[in-house]
Amino acid sequence: MPTKISDAALDDPAQTIAQFCRAESLSKSSYYALRRRGLGPDERRVPGTKIIRITAEAHAAWRERIDAFARTEAAQLETERRRKLASIAGQIAAQSPRHVSRRRAGQRRPR
Repeated sequence: MPTKISDAALDDPAQTIAQFCRAESLSKSSYYALRRRGLGPDERRVPGTKIIRITAEAHAAWRERIDAFARTEAAQLETERRRKLASIAGQIAAQSPRHVSRRRAGQRRPR
């Protein structure tokens, strides 16, 4: 027996997690990390299955939440902390005798 799909269902295309990640240029691991931190989009789950969808409304609300979070002082402090750690790690790596900048032309890395 054919079922008629409502116009509302056709106008509201829900995305899979993979589609959402592609749309936002995120890896799946980044998506799950955001979700663990409570920063993921709201998900619609089909009971009794493993089907998960993200509605257009949930996607838009997620973007607004992420933008608001990015403007908070805590997020700015976290960004600055990570930037400093990356700089320190780079300086330490450059001091290593095995660093690429310390190789001579034609010299191969020991294995």
